[in-house]
Amino acid sequence: MKQVLILNITRMGDLIQMIPLLARLEEESPGVKIDLIVDKTFAHVATLLPGVRHVLAFDFQELMDDSRVCVRDVVTLYHDLANWANPLLQVGYDRIVNLTFNQRSAFLVKFFGCADERGMTTAHDGSFLVKNSWMKYFLDLHAYRQMNRFNIVDLYSLGGSGPGRFHPISLTVPNAQQDWAKGFLQRFGTPNVWVAVQVGASDPMKAWRPEYFGQLMAHLSKGRNIGFVLIGTKKEELAVKEAVQGYRQAGGQGILCEAVGKTSIPELIALLQQCQLMVTNDTGPMHMAVGVKTPVLNVSVGHVDFWETGPYGHGHWVVQPDIVCGPCGFDKVCPHHACKDQIIPQEMSELCLYILEGGARQNFASKIRVYEGIIDGDHLGSFVLRSGHTPNLTNWYSTYWRRYWYELFTGLSSQIPQISSPPPYVLEDLRLWEELKPRVDTLCQKTEKMVDLCQQQSVPVAQLKDTQSFVKYESLVLKEMTKSSLAFGPLVGACIRETFNLEGQTLGSMAQEYSRAFYTLQSRAQNTFEHLTQYSPESSRRNLYVRSIG
Repeated sequence: MKQVLILNITRMGDLIQMIPLLARLEEESPGVKIDLIVDKTFAHVATLLPGVRHVLAFDFQELMDDSRVCVRDVVTLYHDLANWANPLLQVGYDRIVNLTFNQRSAFLVKFFGCADERGMTTAHDGSFLVKNSWMKYFLDLHAYRQMNRFNIVDLYSLGGSGPGRFHPISLTVPNAQQDWAKGFLQRFGTPNVWVAVQVGASDPMKAWRPEYFGQLMAHLSKGRNIGFVLIGTKKEELAVKEAVQGYRQAGGQGILCEAVGKTSIPELIALLQQCQLMVTNDTGPMHMAVGVKTPVLNVSVGHVDFWETGPYGHGHWVVQPDIVCGPCGFDKVCPHHACKDQIIPQEMSELCLYILEGGARQNFASKIRVYEGIIDGDHLGSFVLRSGHTPNLTNWYSTYWRRYWYELFTGLSSQIPQISSPPPYVLEDLRLWEELKPRVDTLCQKTEKMVDLCQQQSVPVAQLKDTQSFVKYESLVLKEMTKSSLAFGPLVGACIRETFNLEGQTLGSMAQEYSRAFYTLQSRAQNTFEHLTQYSPESSRRNLYVRSIG
């Protein structure tokens, strides 16, 4: 019987989002025993997850804080972690899945010495490695975020297990908690509809303006018997007060149930189950609402990309501003937050009414995109645009890469139809490959030469260094040439990342991995080129193809 250890030690939302992975592991190996390592801050959340045998909590935050301020030296700190983990060596895990991309979790994975490692681990020299194609994709996607169409929930499932049936995020609320939630709400009143509202977020960058939440609630409440359950942590009390002030000023008429900082996690989940809708920023409670089948309307602003972390599955909705700079990078400090002002509270209230009551769905005047959550033909969570516009270039290549990576990593045919019309600027992409191909071919030859040099009995060090310097320089040129190319940029990025992901223990074996990365790039890029040629005019297609193979 298979035993699996999962490491997930950063955020509460990440724990909820791994629930389908637990179901997929059971589908893959019925009766599987799953243990979960978490930061002790989230141990209470981990106990709610179905299918986990043991929750193993360690204070990783303290380890990080102590190392930063030099309370104890790093060696001592990691000895403490090793002593804590030592009893787990006796379990004999068949697979370790690391869903956290940091050095603490990577060192811990290598400590267990499991043959089947997935996610970040370390090589024998202590350098960091990422194992499993889906986990590597997870690491790469931020470079071309606008092309990504995989939810983190599915990346967890595909990387930690593999393809299979669709499994929703599902949380069970005990009867006692349901009774508590009903009693808690009754103290405030008995409206026809309860709408949960999370005004705050862990990062202000990804939070819609509090006064806009208040105005939305006010519009929604006028002439209707609606109550609002305000949730969040005590750190968010100031934002909630601003929202309530905006609600009063806009003439809000509904019942307010202020539950901010007043609930445990199980109680919060029970409250969300009693609601008919949740309006929220990108937050951990959003995924809890999904888990109890409460429809979610997610406001996706700042550096949030809902394709990565939006509400998973059918029946949920996302509003995203149509703005050139969004979603912004995680390392950006925004001077204007203009994306938040493009989402109009009154239009949001009208979308809420559509979700609650049905009827005719309207198009919106403001510069926003409205998406509805679905389950796609490959049994993965996805979204369909219901209002607004996305650039044709983004549409075309996001669909192409969605199909490409799925088929490449699973070996299955994707059921997502490819767009039949040609991509914009296809001839420019094809001509780019004409420039790239000789450089890629040369890099393959040079890295093959590196392999040959490393295999000589007396390695010619100077010659090897010269060859390696050439390869590094040409790699940077290749990256610069393709950084704005949606056709070849993702492939070059994956190739360069792989040149730093070397597992070999000898110079020769590392050279082979290095060379393999460029030969893989050569094959993938040629396949992409050949796919694109079918969209070019016949004469151009013939000339380009002859030159590419020549």
